[in-house]
Amino acid sequence: MDSSMAILLDVLNFLPIVEDRIMGKGTNVSDIMEIISLRQSLHMLERMVMKCETAVSVEDFSFLCKRISVARETVDILATRSTATKCSSDFCDVLALPRECSEDAECTTNYARCLNMTNDEFDNLIDEWAADVDAASSNVRNKRKSRASVGSQQEKIRSDIVKLADTMKSKALWYRDILVKDNEALSKTTVEQEKQLDTVAHVATEASKLTKTARLSLRQSIVMVASMFFLVLFMMLIFIIT
Repeated sequence: MDSSMAILLDVLNFLPIVEDRIMGKGTNVSDIMEIISLRQSLHMLERMVMKCETAVSVEDFSFLCKRISVARETVDILATRSTATKCSSDFCDVLALPRECSEDAECTTNYARCLNMTNDEFDNLIDEWAADVDAASSNVRNKRKSRASVGSQQEKIRSDIVKLADTMKSKALWYRDILVKDNEALSKTTVEQEKQLDTVAHVATEASKLTKTARLSLRQSIVMVASMFFLVLFMMLIFIIT
């Protein structure tokens, strides 16, 4: 089940209970503590309804918001009619004073009597508490400052990393251009060398042909000289015989 749908089911189950409490069913609405509890319940319902907005239609969502708004207005009206003297809980008023402290003058003079303490002891306790709160606040401020300094350092590190990455990228592109130019020059040199090799091979072929031709001419000359020698000998032999 989707989380928003589960929250919606809780709202639909909890809202009628709060409305019944507002109507006074099983609840003393003149009790200031009950009014505080109802306000907290309505505040929680408002937060829950906002989380399940996507689980219902617009009409149903506005209807739920209207019901909660009406309930809140009713609680505000009941709060004007509730008093601390009608409190049926363990507290007699908002300050959590016991029922025995009913005289204003006595409560004002001996304000620490409900805690079984003297006024000086109560004042010392408040001073100690204030000192602890100040120390905690200073610690929190120091932690926030340290976090802020750490955050600034992290931002500086990130900016340095970005700058380094940009520098490395520019150098990589520069090296790439150099390699491309070197490859182009190498390809041109290779083409020239291939042409030179072809020229050398052609010259070697022509030289081999000339060598073969020279060898053939030498052989023909030797044959011609030998033929002339034998012809001369043959003619002299015929001359002698005749």
